[in-house]
Amino acid sequence: MDNEKDKEIKKETEEKAEKKGVSISEDKKGIIIKIVIAVVAIAVVIGGVLFACTKSGSEETTKEGLEDVEDEYGFEYEVVTDENGEAVTDENGNEVTTEVGVKYGKDKKGNRVAYKLDKNGEYVTDANGEKVTVPIDDNGDTTTKGETANKGSTVTSGKFTTEKTEKPTGTTDSHNKETQSGTSAYDGDEVIPTTDASGEAVNFSQADLEILKQMLEVPYLYLGSYESGKGDPVPISIAANTAVWMAARSSGDMSDSSGPLTYSANEIVLDLFKYYGQTVVNFKSQCNTYAVGANAPITYSKEGDTFTITGFTAPVQRVSITSVEDLGNNNFYKVTATVTGCKKDKVVAIVQKNRLEPSLGFSIKALKWT
Repeated sequence: MDNEKDKEIKKETEEKAEKKGVSISEDKKGIIIKIVIAVVAIAVVIGGVLFACTKSGSEETTKEGLEDVEDEYGFEYEVVTDENGEAVTDENGNEVTTEVGVKYGKDKKGNRVAYKLDKNGEYVTDANGEKVTVPIDDNGDTTTKGETANKGSTVTSGKFTTEKTEKPTGTTDSHNKETQSGTSAYDGDEVIPTTDASGEAVNFSQADLEILKQMLEVPYLYLGSYESGKGDPVPISIAANTAVWMAARSSGDMSDSSGPLTYSANEIVLDLFKYYGQTVVNFKSQCNTYAVGANAPITYSKEGDTFTITGFTAPVQRVSITSVEDLGNNNFYKVTATVTGCKKDKVVAIVQKNRLEPSLGFSIKALKWT
């Protein structure tokens, strides 16, 4: 093959020389041919190097982009024990279980395990300092992989409060059915309704209405709409604000003298899972970019795997709940409310009554702001 290429190059060189009326001696022909062959060879080598570099760079970028996806959080069931370490049973003799937050990983043997997290998102350890694991239920998908305040937003310091700002209207029609709105365990295989679904009008308790009102009044939540039932991701524009709000709920107070508060990444990501009941993909890698452009009071540090929050965002939009509909499927409800304080007039939310976060009792599965 090399001899044939050499002959082709020699012939082409001679033809070009003849066209220009140039007479080339055999010795010079040989030198020119060797130079041309050398140039071609060098070009091939350089091309190969550039291709390899491009491929390597692409692989590096892909690996970096998938970093958050490698973090996997969720909930598993743990048997409740008494002070003696014995399993607690109900009146029928069945073991009582509770859902606990976990972060999935690999043990020393490479087996997939679920490490138990405390309420602050820290690993729970035993007397020997080893991370505590809980059994993994492979029958259901209870995981989330992944792992702003906005332009013109106001960041305030002081005590975060859940005091009522106005009385929720709720469903005031006395003919509507009273509902106890029971709770459901998280089930990754459930069918999630969309905001265009309809159901039977029901009355929620004032306590439930107040919680839902607070959840829909997360500052700047109106910036994003999504449908979990259609596979939509949670927009970063609302996830960052929700992270600040959830942190404010857990902290309770942040005075001027206390300065920025730092949280483990586990705690923040798990809080988002509780609020939305689904994955907030790549929240760590997207947070800082969005926060800088939107003046959000939250930043992520890869070095310490922590989030820092410099203030709690002041209220923006206000909602007044006008109706609640029972969608008749694993405690899903459609909540409709009027909106003031922003450029939106109405919000429709799909919520699920569950046990992911006991102090809330709901997860927001879909939002449609109009």
